[in-house]
Amino acid sequence: MYPASSLNVALPGFMEIFNTDLRSVQWLLTGFTLAMGVIAPVSGYASERFGSKRIFIFCIAGIIVSSLLCALSWNIYALILFRVAQGLFSGLIQPVSLAMIYNIVPSEKQPFAISIWSFSTVLSTSIAPSLSGYLQGFNWPMLFLSTVPLAIGVLLAGIRFLPSEIANTNKSLDKTGLLLAAAGSLSLLILFGNLSRWNWSMPIFWICLVIGIGCSIGFVRHELRVKSPLLELRLFRSSLFSSSLIFSLILYIGLFTGVYFMPLYLQDIKGLTPFHTGLVFLPAAFCLTCATFLAGRLYHRAGPAWLVFAGSAILLVSTLYFSTIHPGTSLVAIIVWLAIRNIGTGLAINPATNAGMSAVPVGYSGHASALISWLRQIAAAMILGLFTSLFDTRFTSHQTRLGLQDGVQPGTPAYIDAYTLSVNEIFLIASVSIAITLPICLLLRRSGQDHQSNINL
Repeated sequence: MYPASSLNVALPGFMEIFNTDLRSVQWLLTGFTLAMGVIAPVSGYASERFGSKRIFIFCIAGIIVSSLLCALSWNIYALILFRVAQGLFSGLIQPVSLAMIYNIVPSEKQPFAISIWSFSTVLSTSIAPSLSGYLQGFNWPMLFLSTVPLAIGVLLAGIRFLPSEIANTNKSLDKTGLLLAAAGSLSLLILFGNLSRWNWSMPIFWICLVIGIGCSIGFVRHELRVKSPLLELRLFRSSLFSSSLIFSLILYIGLFTGVYFMPLYLQDIKGLTPFHTGLVFLPAAFCLTCATFLAGRLYHRAGPAWLVFAGSAILLVSTLYFSTIHPGTSLVAIIVWLAIRNIGTGLAINPATNAGMSAVPVGYSGHASALISWLRQIAAAMILGLFTSLFDTRFTSHQTRLGLQDGVQPGTPAYIDAYTLSVNEIFLIASVSIAITLPICLLLRRSGQDHQSNINL
């Protein structure tokens, strides 16, 4: 239940706790991400075969058990194993819970329900860094035990209130599709997760790339031919569903630059602790809350296109601002612009998701949510890998241009300038990607009901 981003600031602490190196503790994040990416395509089949309620309760129970096991870990390898288990359950519960909203909640209330669902997911990236920094310093098992009471509450509520569904016991598993999806996802996630360390001359780079692309192409060809596919790719025949998903994937570039690079900048250049860095993001978390629920309330009145356009425009302006920050930029200015940035995030993401899901025919919500979760997971890994590699390359280039030699300690003027210029360039590229999403907003103007009848499955 603890998100992958929550452990970013805790990795150095685990190196000391378990007396190990960064390469080992990095698998606390890598293993979690790989597990989420590999298991997501199975969620659609699992929901149909066993029922969404059963899968939801199973995943919550699994998260409780794996969190307890993480807290009881006796070495780094046990902790990595239990984090992988957490990733499997988390990778299932996200698409399953999204699909349940469209299967259970009335259509007029779905935008607000999506606001709650999306808010709980995105908010974790804002408060988890400060919380994890504090809990690790206090008592590291509390990093995982703190989620158990909430998970137990969700489990009991799910058992009590979620309606049961009739499971399709005759539903067969597309084993070939699962194998191709798992192999392709795993290869691409490993490749982009190591992009900053690997280069074009390394055989492992090309092995992962060829397997990833080859299996992905094979998966698409197979799913379009098989009678009972693992994922219903024909959903992409809906221009509304396709455009909303493309919009979300492109917008993720802008979102992850802020979530990933700003905490690094605040700690490495501003000298903030992980806990204080998290506090800087708290006002932004509050603004995210307000904007998320506002988007849910205004969805039927304003329509998804205008909400998404307004959110993207705000996100574009705020991201451009961060492409101009310098060592003298005040913390107050950063806090204010992070808050503005999250207003744009809250206005844009939820309406886009709801617009796409509303175009999905009844009975295919599980396939649609699985596609969304799977592709977002792959996109997130690719974005972070590409931007981390780009940052390292530009940082090295600026170091050379400014005459900064290897071995010079951080904190020198040349080091700070090189670091800041590299962060500026990352945000500038992210701004360009966000600008690309603005014309896509126009494709979200038609209602989902109009598009459902146009998908021939």
